[in-house]
Amino acid sequence: MTFAFLAFFVTAGFVAAQTTLPQGRIVGKVADDQGNALPGVTVEALSPRLVGKAATVSDDGGNFRLLALPSGTYEVTFSLQGFRTLVRKDIILQLSQTIVINVTLTQAAIEEQVTVVGQSPLIDVKSTVKGMTMTKEMFMSLPRSRNFDGLLSTVPGVQYDNVGGGLLVDGATGTENMWYMDGADVTQPHIGTRAQSAVMELVEEVKVTASGYNAEFGGSMGGVVNVITRSGGNSFHGDIVGYYENNNKLFQGKARDYGRWNPYDDEKWEYVNNDDLYFNGGSDRDPYTRYEGVFSLGGFILKDRLWFFGSFNPQYSDQKAMRGFDPSHASVRDQEFHVKNHVWNGQFKLTVAPLAGMRISASFVNNFSKYRGELPSITGTSAPPPPAGFYDWNKAGFDYPNYSGAALLDYSISNSVLLSLRGGYAMSNTQNQQVKAPGSTYYFGYSAYIYQNDPFFKANPSLLHYAGWSNWQTSNAARRATLRYKLEKFSGNADLTFYVNLGGEHAWKAGVQLIRDQEDVATVAEHPMVNINWGRGYYGLASGEPVMGKYGNYQIRGSWTSEYGYFWKIHRNSWSLYLQDSWTINGRLTINAGVRTESEYIPAFTPDLTAPGATAKPIKFGFGDKLAPRFGLVYDVFGDSSLKVFGSFGIYYDVMKLYMAEGAYGGFKWKTDYYELNDPDWTKIAASGVTSDKASQTATNRYVGTMDWRLPSWNSTDPSMKPVSQREISLGAEKKLAENVSLSVRLVQKHLIRTIEDVGVLTPEGEYYYSTNPGFGYSLRISNGGKFLDKYWETPKATREYYGMNVSLEKRFSNNWQGGLNYTLSRVAGNYGGLSSTDEINRNSPNVERYFDLWFMAFDIRGNILKGPLPQDRTHYIKAYGSYAFPFGLTVGVVGYSRSGMPITTQLLANNVQGYYPENRADLGRMPWTTWADLYVEYTLRMGRTSASLNLQVNNVTNTKTWQWYDNSPNRVYMDISDDEILSKTFDWQAKLNAAGDTYWKNVAFKQPTWQFGTWGARLGARFSF
Repeated sequence: MTFAFLAFFVTAGFVAAQTTLPQGRIVGKVADDQGNALPGVTVEALSPRLVGKAATVSDDGGNFRLLALPSGTYEVTFSLQGFRTLVRKDIILQLSQTIVINVTLTQAAIEEQVTVVGQSPLIDVKSTVKGMTMTKEMFMSLPRSRNFDGLLSTVPGVQYDNVGGGLLVDGATGTENMWYMDGADVTQPHIGTRAQSAVMELVEEVKVTASGYNAEFGGSMGGVVNVITRSGGNSFHGDIVGYYENNNKLFQGKARDYGRWNPYDDEKWEYVNNDDLYFNGGSDRDPYTRYEGVFSLGGFILKDRLWFFGSFNPQYSDQKAMRGFDPSHASVRDQEFHVKNHVWNGQFKLTVAPLAGMRISASFVNNFSKYRGELPSITGTSAPPPPAGFYDWNKAGFDYPNYSGAALLDYSISNSVLLSLRGGYAMSNTQNQQVKAPGSTYYFGYSAYIYQNDPFFKANPSLLHYAGWSNWQTSNAARRATLRYKLEKFSGNADLTFYVNLGGEHAWKAGVQLIRDQEDVATVAEHPMVNINWGRGYYGLASGEPVMGKYGNYQIRGSWTSEYGYFWKIHRNSWSLYLQDSWTINGRLTINAGVRTESEYIPAFTPDLTAPGATAKPIKFGFGDKLAPRFGLVYDVFGDSSLKVFGSFGIYYDVMKLYMAEGAYGGFKWKTDYYELNDPDWTKIAASGVTSDKASQTATNRYVGTMDWRLPSWNSTDPSMKPVSQREISLGAEKKLAENVSLSVRLVQKHLIRTIEDVGVLTPEGEYYYSTNPGFGYSLRISNGGKFLDKYWETPKATREYYGMNVSLEKRFSNNWQGGLNYTLSRVAGNYGGLSSTDEINRNSPNVERYFDLWFMAFDIRGNILKGPLPQDRTHYIKAYGSYAFPFGLTVGVVGYSRSGMPITTQLLANNVQGYYPENRADLGRMPWTTWADLYVEYTLRMGRTSASLNLQVNNVTNTKTWQWYDNSPNRVYMDISDDEILSKTFDWQAKLNAAGDTYWKNVAFKQPTWQFGTWGARLGARFSF
């Protein structure tokens, strides 16, 4: 049986690739009362979270090492015949922490035992890593979201923001982090965001690392987030938990005001409040309810040998709404619609100790969800359901399977050798689409009511619709047929750690990692997708010919010229190698040095490689391209783990996401056909619904031309391109102020070395997009070996500079309370927000954002390179958390935040692109300062080993309403600016905007606030634990 276990887990560790599970270490030295090293001392550690026990024997130098320990509270025993046995209790070990315990044993004639309680080291004096570890005991007494990442924004330098695509760490964006669940890499391979969830009740610890991590970690220019799910134990324990929330006025505050263009008059800007406008002040809201249960049980199958933990977490939400479909009588809502969301989460973990020094675990996490039903717009402008229309809102929906598995083996072969094997798998999919378009779909980009007096529309008023109307659901995803969107990741590694004394203690570590990403995607427009722009022209064809008919223009995707959609089935294998050494000299100075190297490629997303320049691996980076050195110094000032100073340097490479390849290398087919709209009877367009029917798509109008927006870039990939990388330098100090109180200071600078983007360049043949490093290679002028005509300004290097200072005061839970207060002073500036575009508000399109789409976009109107604070810049950020457990069973927890507003920049819509900043960055100042807090209250009644509790959480208990964004575009129709006008450096865009005729539709909402901080909300919960 033992060998069967070994065979399974060794195999699991090598089938996959990059996984990293942070394990802790307890190390130190044993001496007698004369200071002489004591060899042969038996050192044993016990913990409720450790299956079996960890044991070792001190070596000739008195050194001992307990390796690969899960975090938890430990009791460590030191025993040697002829000496008093020493027991150290309440030693707290956190994720990936190394704590040093140096002890002295005294001689005794008879067996005696000395027990020392507490005095647990707070500070890891071996590591330069900075971040924060949150334990179950910590986050379960604080206000939190239902997912494990809900409290990560309390970490210094870390924030969730309205820009940046997710979790922002030290100025980096949401697609620059790495996410691990029980050691399995659950980072979404296509765009790099978090791909899996786990509710707080099923999590033991969460650690976010912001800087200073060693060579075994790669792929992140932001943070590394590790989630450890709960395990069993030597006693049975379980929970039955329930949560309830709804949207009535007892559970949710009044809706916030927001700015909008009137849905019936797209020239009218107005401020509205949905509660007042539609729901009788909030008394008659569309009823929403949410229910959630958590059922868990953990314990043992064999005490001290085999543990288990299992859980089930169903979630259900429901919303009903009355809607109408006559915009002229929007208050008439006479049809009922129903939205149902189902989530089935689950987790199972086995932990086994088959041999002395060996620990094995396997875990499975499931996140399956689905929804049925969608809500039409309350404005009455949506497509009606059958029989009047086509889209059956009540039947719409998708299924989203999602799960991961992880296996690990740690074997302490001796006091100085540790073998670790890891294996992981993660999968997500989109499938089982409930409603598909039966024929051509139509969308009005602009209102047809500008022609309401036209004879045709007087005779056919039912064909008049406002801007945003569609005969189908308006999203492109709903207009396509999705068969599957399956993403898989196999991950695993093997590493060996060896300790040796050579001028001090060395911890040598060598490892190999492999990632295999697989994607199988099929989503296509089965019928033409028609977008109609009433009264508007299109001026972006390569021929220069304007597309403007008597009534405007229309555009078709999924047509006689090309299918439209996503089609690919690909895989890639990426390898990593790393070496590192942790060298401790004289017990105080530790030098951490290492190097990591990686090999990866981007595959072709089409099997057709017959085109000129086509290749199976259009982008390849070998081990020599991604050499990442790491170096750090840590000094234990007093030698007692009470004060350390540290510094680190590192180069970090991004694991290249697969998103850019879908468009560049044949996976995304997108051609748009452009037509003059000369006949107001738009129902004739593509009436047959057949994508190959050219005559039907032209109808009585005029075809002008076609643009291929995703022409494969076989010959436009820069062969000299280098991988995305960043340099990091950090300095800091950490001081133990009291038994459970510490103060830390960190200074960090992160410099973007280079990025990869699609760069639009002008050549004698016309305009092309190249995949390259901005400021290098193809992006340079022809005279410098690039592709730009020499008369144009040379593309500048992508820049992002982050400077930060974090000051943090933390107190572990003791004496019924815990708390933390931290302050970050930072600046992130440059011309490039990151792999997620902070300029485009949460656009996650790594390596194909809009920063360099046209030759002039990295400059202002006077030819200056863009610089200044980026949208994610928050100069000041203050965070505080704390909880207190009263002796009569009441616990109160609070988390508070206070931050500077975002910088705002004028964005001129010009030459059919967004993201042009003629006045450079932050010319409009900043949004207001925002302060808010969340509250958690729980009352617990204990009855022996069981307890029952009720809890209430209130988000935004301060009822903060601060405006969060201003409209930053002065025009609503794209302005045409010639190259010569831009090159003159004197072009007056404001004069052109103010010219007679209002050609570019001056935006009356420019510089006006658009949306506020969200309203307060409450959630009730109950829990029974045993």
